[in-house]
This record gives sequence, C-alpha cells and structure tokens, in this order.
Amino acid sequence: MEETVSKVTYAKNLNKQNFSASISIPIDTNVNIKTILQIDSYLFDEKVECGNGKAIMSGKIGVKVLYVDKDNITNTITDSLTFSETILDNSITSDSYINISDIKIVNQVLNKEGNLKINCDIFVLPVMYVNLGLGNNLNTENMICKKKEVSTNTISCFVDSAFDYTVNLETKENISKVLMINSTFNPDKLTPRSDCIEVEGKLFTIVVYETEKDGENIIKKLVDTTAVKAELPVANQADCVADLNFTIDKSKEVLDTVIEDGASVVTISYKVKAKGVCLMPVNIEVVEDLYSTAYEVDLAKTKREFNKVSACSSFADNIAGEVSITDEESAIDDIVANVDIVPEITNKYIKDNYLYFEGVISSTIIYIDEFKEYQQKHVELPYIINTKIEMEKLDCAHASISVEDTHAKAKRGTIIEVEYAVCFNVCAYSNNNVELIDSVAVKNPLDFGAYDYQIYIAKPMETMWELGKRIKISPDEILKLNKDLPLIMAGKEKILIKRN
Repeated sequence: MEETVSKVTYAKNLNKQNFSASISIPIDTNVNIKTILQIDSYLFDEKVECGNGKAIMSGKIGVKVLYVDKDNITNTITDSLTFSETILDNSITSDSYINISDIKIVNQVLNKEGNLKINCDIFVLPVMYVNLGLGNNLNTENMICKKKEVSTNTISCFVDSAFDYTVNLETKENISKVLMINSTFNPDKLTPRSDCIEVEGKLFTIVVYETEKDGENIIKKLVDTTAVKAELPVANQADCVADLNFTIDKSKEVLDTVIEDGASVVTISYKVKAKGVCLMPVNIEVVEDLYSTAYEVDLAKTKREFNKVSACSSFADNIAGEVSITDEESAIDDIVANVDIVPEITNKYIKDNYLYFEGVISSTIIYIDEFKEYQQKHVELPYIINTKIEMEKLDCAHASISVEDTHAKAKRGTIIEVEYAVCFNVCAYSNNNVELIDSVAVKNPLDFGAYDYQIYIAKPMETMWELGKRIKISPDEILKLNKDLPLIMAGKEKILIKRN
C-alpha cells in the first residue's frame, strides 16, 4: 500500500546547559586598576549544528570592563573569546532546530594583577523543534476507512533575522565620556505577514557616562525606554504563530555623542537579532481505522505524540526587595547606577491553571561610599511570579525574562532598595497523542457468517434513521463503525455492520 507521512511540529525543553570560559585581557602595565565598576558580557556570532544525538553550540563571548584606575580616572577595555560546547540528547537529529531561548552570563574577576582574568559562567536553556511523522495517508481502495482530524502545527519556516534601530538620548549635562551601555529588547506583539513579521516592543537602555561637576569628574546614568516598531524580513505565511527569541547584538552597537550648548545627545544604533520558528496551524486528516469489504485485515497501530501552541503571549510585572550591605563594606552615600542586570528563570511549573516562574535577578550597584570612593556591590533578588494560562497537559513551556526599568536607592546607608519592571515572553505547548495505523496486512477472504459482519448499500436520500429502521439496528450502532456517514445518504455508501 502506498503511504505518505504527514508532518507536525514537536517542541521540547532540553536540559539546562552550564559551562565556563575564562578570558584573560591584557592591560597596560602602567595601569593600576583600583576598582572594577562593571563587567558586561555577551554572546555573538553564535550558531548551533544538530545531528546524531548532539548539538554543537559555538560562537564568541565578548566582555566590556568599566574600571577606575589609581588616578581616579574611569576607562573601559574590551576583549572576546571563541567557544564551542556540546549539548547531548538522544532525540536530537539533523532535522532538529535548537533555539537558544535564554542565555545568561555571570562574571567573576579571578585576578587583576597583570592581565585581567575574568571567569564567565554561561547558563543556556535550549529548546528543540522538529518536524515528525504523525499519520499515514493510505491507499484504501475497496476498504471502509475511518479517519479523524488532528489539529496541530507544522514548521512554516526557521527564523534567523535581525532589524536595525536607532535611539537618541538627551541630557542637559556635558558628557565627557560614555563608559558603558546596557540594553534589552522586550517584544510585546508579533504579527506575521506574507513577506515579514511586524515586531512591536520596548527597547530599554541604560547609559553610564562621565561628566564634570564642581571641577570633579563624576559618574552618572541615563535611562530610557523607547517604543519600537520594526519589520523582520522573513518569507512567511500570514496565519503563522511566531515563536522567537530576541537578543541585542552588542558587537554591532554604534555610539555617537554630540555636545551643543552644554547639552548632550547620545545616539545609539542597535542590531536586534531574532531566532526561532514560525508555526503554521493545520488540521491533518489521518487514518484511524479501516475495514475491508472482502478480506480480513490485520492492523499494527502506534501511539504518536505531538504538541501544539496553546499560549503565546507576554505579560509585565514588578519585582522588588531589599539587600543589606555587610559590616566589611563601607556605608553608601549615593547610588550612581544599577547595571549588569541579569534576570534568570530557574524553574517553571503549572499549578491550578497558573504557570509559575521562579528565578533570580542579579545586578551590580555602582555607588559612592561614605569616604567618597566609587564602589560596586553584586546584588541578587529572588522572585516567584505567576500568570493564568488556560491549557491542559502542559508538555513544553519556555519563556524569557527581560528588564524594562529599574530603580535603586539607599536606606539608612546600609540597605539597598531595588525594584525591577520586568517582561515575560511565554510560548507554551500542550501535549496530545493519537493511536494511528502503522501498517496494514490483508489476509483471508471474509466469512461474514463466522465474523458476524454484514455490508449494506445505502439508498439515495436515505436518512440515518431510515437506514437503521431498514436494517434493524440503531443509528448509534451504525456510527460506531461508520463515523463519517452523513445524516442523509447520497446513495451507494458501503455500510459495515457487526452483529452481536
């Protein structure tokens, strides 16, 4: 029998991956680093190759270090390192697509005597998508075929694209030096079109800069949230569901500062990357059962699992808390900035129709202490957030968290109050399964006397009730083996009946 395989999408959360990389940055031997204020790390040029039960993730890790030297002069140094890590999972095939849905980098300074040695701990939450066979469309000539319709998704296209965006930030102060930029992009709405995906969201930016006040150089910050509307050039279909992960390519940031009449305009050009898949919702008609009108039929059946998008949305919330400084740390006089913000999701689960997220937001507080020295403090704020989600049999739910705004202030010089406005982007899949025909074997001719099967031929315009009355069996019994029969027959339909 001729058969073809229908394709559906399967999404799966792979195990969280952790790996480390040490970057040694050469610095001028005449420079004595007094205080490291911030280390900003990011991935770029990353790619994933799949097949034979493994996925190889490779790319580059870049770092930007903001520090104060012995002469109280702030400066930055940059460097990068090539990496390659392997993800092992038996279900990974060459047809798989691995989306690195959430990447977080936590830094630790190991040594700043001579070369600056920085250890980066990388945490990755991979999501795998694959097209797989769901059911067989069989040549069922001379057979009565029972079919069912399955609602699912197919992968319409893979997305690996980007859009450019420029923002202007203004301040009345004279910026002598831009020291560091922290940026995140939070998508609020994705609208697939025939030739692109329209993206609407918010671009959150913190610019740490140096200015002069009363003859002294001081560090300050600019904070901006810009509404963004752009297009991703993707060959697509308009009724798709876009399941994408957005990151800013920090290796492509372009900065320009113009000073006019004591005021400054900072222009930043971004490249926002998007990776993931577009999913086409479809209804696939699959063979569920079949009966021969003349021969015995042996069926081998297989239970096939698949999933479909049940929820794809974003929601906002606020996370707040307090962090105390230790007895060994000097008291806080003034907080300059809260940078190096790394939000992480460590656990997610469904309870009472709510999807819960547990995690931690870590960041670096730059402050001036009681002795008028610049200091930094690493803070971590744990959280538990939930959102109502209407779905059954959750199979795969992956999400990213981004920060849209942040506030930090000192209380009594020993307690830091922090508050983050965050955005969660969630795509959840519900699990489904169906028992489908895997193979068919046609054997001996049917003996209706032995098997109690009978074949009836419907009359034109005969109703289900009239047919049941004629062959002396209820409509419910007729439909058990003839699920596709219309309520009014066209005529010559073959009706299979099993007499008890």
